[in-house]
Amino acid sequence: MATMTTEPTLQQGLNEVVMNKVQRMIDGKAIGVQATMERLINEGKIAQDYIAPLGVELKRNDHSPVITFNGEDGLTMHMPDGTFSLHQNAIGQLADRMGIPQRYLRTLAGGQEWQVLLAAEILNQHSDWTQRSRVLVRTVGTQVRGVLSDSYRRLNSVEILTAFVQEAAQQGAVISDAYMNDTKVWAETILPQPLVIPTAKNGEVVIFAGARFSTSDYGDGAVDMRSFLLNGACLNGMVRESVMKQVHLGSKLPDNLRLSNETYELDTKTTVSAVRDLTSGLFSRDTLMQKACEIQGASEMEVDLDRELRHLTSNGSLLKSEGSEVQKILMRNDPEDGVQGAATLWKLTQAITAHARELTPERSRELHEISGQLMNRVRLNA
Repeated sequence: MATMTTEPTLQQGLNEVVMNKVQRMIDGKAIGVQATMERLINEGKIAQDYIAPLGVELKRNDHSPVITFNGEDGLTMHMPDGTFSLHQNAIGQLADRMGIPQRYLRTLAGGQEWQVLLAAEILNQHSDWTQRSRVLVRTVGTQVRGVLSDSYRRLNSVEILTAFVQEAAQQGAVISDAYMNDTKVWAETILPQPLVIPTAKNGEVVIFAGARFSTSDYGDGAVDMRSFLLNGACLNGMVRESVMKQVHLGSKLPDNLRLSNETYELDTKTTVSAVRDLTSGLFSRDTLMQKACEIQGASEMEVDLDRELRHLTSNGSLLKSEGSEVQKILMRNDPEDGVQGAATLWKLTQAITAHARELTPERSRELHEISGQLMNRVRLNA
């Protein structure tokens, strides 16, 4: 059974230093959090959905293609509503939906003039002959961000993210970070009072527990929620397994998307309700105690660190360069990186998340998930 102590019972100056360090981090992220929320709202205002018929059925009925592609001035998609540039996410989705090797099409689309022209020709031929009859095209301004199934469940991400933040606040949590790129948004929340967890082989761990939310309006991941752990000593982040396995598919969308606004609102309302319930659960005392026990369990599991890193690089979880940097962190054995004590599973996860601090926001969060997956080895007694 884990011994878990909260800050009110600890007066040591060390823990005050840690709390101040985390508060400075939160203050430093505030501008980015605000920018994320504003971008989500502003892009939502100029986002537009189109149902685009395509494929061999049009040919059989002697209809001209509704969507065509051109490569004369960069790869573009032409629809009756206008001409649109193609985001890399949309190019990958087009490749998947038309049976074109994704890496090949991406390479052509970003290559020399003749390669871009070839990419357009390949897309025109495949879109003429594919068996797929319709796709949902999602645009922001004049750029196609996603090419999705015509059964894709359309959700209002602003409402869902707002519900997550509001429910976290109800549980006493604050936003510690948020980030949005062209196709996905993330938000992390933590309780401001840390958990101080004594471990068998890696010293005392000071953890700020919380929850992470992520979603994509463009097929770059469904609505997702996970436990989020922030190591107060080093600001390493980690997320655990998803608690929201949601398939982003529903019934077929009508040709006129305006007719589906009622479904849009109902699906959003259902998802908002689920997000509120799950957020509350992630901040429950039982969940916090379980995470403390998992940390203690990981500290009791000694591992061969070199062998573990070789496996993570060979299976593609880490790049070779990332594995080398993680190895350097382990060799330094610096508590400022959250790395101290024996060679345990916990020490390995902290070295990985310590390196994540140096990476892009997207890759950093991927390493948070990789370290969290390693924690799945810990088995707690019921």
